[in-house]
Amino acid sequence: MKAAPTVFVHAWTGRAERARQVVAGLYPGATLQFLSHRELRELGWRRQLAAFRSLEGQALVFFFESLGDVYEPQLLPWMGLIHRCRDTVVADEAGQARVYRRSDWLRLAPSFLASGLLDGAVLLLSYALLICLRLAIKPVPLKELQGKKRNQVDLAYLYPFPLDRAKIGGALAHVGGLLAGLAAQGARCKIFSGRRLDFGSFPFRQVPARRRFFLLREPLLLSYNAAFVRSVAPELSGAQLTSLYQRHGRFVVAGALLSRWLRVPLVLEYNGSEDWIAEHWDPSRFRSWLRLCEAVSLAAASLIVVVSETLREELLSRGIPSERILVNPNAVDPETFRPRCGGEQLRCQIGFGPVDVVVGFVGTFSYWHGIPVLQEAIHQLLDGEPPHPGGQLRFLLVGEGPLRGELRQSCAEYERAGEVVLAGPVLHDQVPAHLDASDILVSPHVPMLDGKPFFGSPTKLFEYMAMGKAIVASDLGQIGCVLRHRETAWLVPPGDSRQLVTAIRLLASQPETRNRLGQAAREAALARHTWSQNAAHLLARLTLPAPKSEQQTEPSGVASPSRRLRGAARRVGRG
Repeated sequence: MKAAPTVFVHAWTGRAERARQVVAGLYPGATLQFLSHRELRELGWRRQLAAFRSLEGQALVFFFESLGDVYEPQLLPWMGLIHRCRDTVVADEAGQARVYRRSDWLRLAPSFLASGLLDGAVLLLSYALLICLRLAIKPVPLKELQGKKRNQVDLAYLYPFPLDRAKIGGALAHVGGLLAGLAAQGARCKIFSGRRLDFGSFPFRQVPARRRFFLLREPLLLSYNAAFVRSVAPELSGAQLTSLYQRHGRFVVAGALLSRWLRVPLVLEYNGSEDWIAEHWDPSRFRSWLRLCEAVSLAAASLIVVVSETLREELLSRGIPSERILVNPNAVDPETFRPRCGGEQLRCQIGFGPVDVVVGFVGTFSYWHGIPVLQEAIHQLLDGEPPHPGGQLRFLLVGEGPLRGELRQSCAEYERAGEVVLAGPVLHDQVPAHLDASDILVSPHVPMLDGKPFFGSPTKLFEYMAMGKAIVASDLGQIGCVLRHRETAWLVPPGDSRQLVTAIRLLASQPETRNRLGQAAREAALARHTWSQNAAHLLARLTLPAPKSEQQTEPSGVASPSRRLRGAARRVGRG
């Protein structure tokens, strides 16, 4: 009897369940073997090539939520040079599929060669230009802007990321929150973006990437900087701009180029080193170009806004003067994230009872979010004794990421029993109802693998606080400074699943404690951590830069080193 042919499936974006349905329709009767996106990302490009070379079967299918998510459409058909399957297929959730075989290569060869030559030219030219920029570029001083009021501030908000397809996540929450905060403070702003940003606070113009011939996304991103500047600069020339504001990103120097061209100060939002991220989380080709882009952006920035004290210390160690750094943690819109905003109805739809205790998690199913710790805690809690009489303990997990598939497989039995609900990714305006459906919200972040201090400022932390729900969180970095143990949350040692279990059991059995912690957390969010306050801190620095002697003071809501030491001493020996 002839064995069923093997089809390998690499689900890049989109749902694995839908990928199974689509591929089964394309290759009826085939044995489907899914490749781990997480494991492939961690291999590095050389070992990735070896992994693909070992594949032998009927087809290798790259699956996406939409064909528009394919970053390198001219490169994927040539994967057949590496793997040993008959077909190379690109498919999406709508059922669209493009099938490529060796007979197609002659037709595709001219555009492939033209794209490769153009990519090579972009890489050579951009490298030389980046080196020159790094040596010559300097920040435009902010001191020229003293005396303006907040409603006189004119900003150009730059988001030069044409390949960004994210619909959810902390990055977009930050973009929308800051823009809403600027609007609330009366600032004037226009948005220039490589993708659609549906926030509606200010005039918006999209600058798409129009280059057709490219193989690799990195040369496309490098050349897009020039295209973005050419498109935006004429509109901004002559405008009385207070500053340009740009989020730091991979292979992006558009803000630095515009600042130098227009002689307008650049405010750079820096959420972490892209070079470090490429080393530890998300591998990248052309690391030398990546490092140069980062160095140029930092050198050009008149003000660098960071979300944590740890990032400030990193920039100081890189030679950035303290007067060019503003620590401004993430925040929340307390009108959107508030108690009683649809959670009761959602609980009924999901099938949770009114006396069940629901533990909620919203975020990325990834490394530093503590997903393995949460997974172990779920097993310990659901396999053990019920923490309280009456209702059951349930888990509502919202989001996606490279570790979601492994968690789902591990918790398949609980999911079938309705004890664990994996809601998948939901739009940001639906997140509040999912948080409101929970009784306890968990944030089990873990330390960085290389020992680097935790530099994050999780957006969900502030969203959790505003919901008025009890929070169990890792006592790690800024999390342990913003939250106070037994006052606004229950803090546990990072990476310790047993302590996480103990905290959830305790709060599940004590509704009064849950209510007290939740109310105190919301009060703290309203007092210190709204997007309007976040925008006010930024505008204050733009309109009246602080003297150098005042740069060591901490912004509202962030503990100074001495406060952190006192807080650590108070927490010694806690339960």
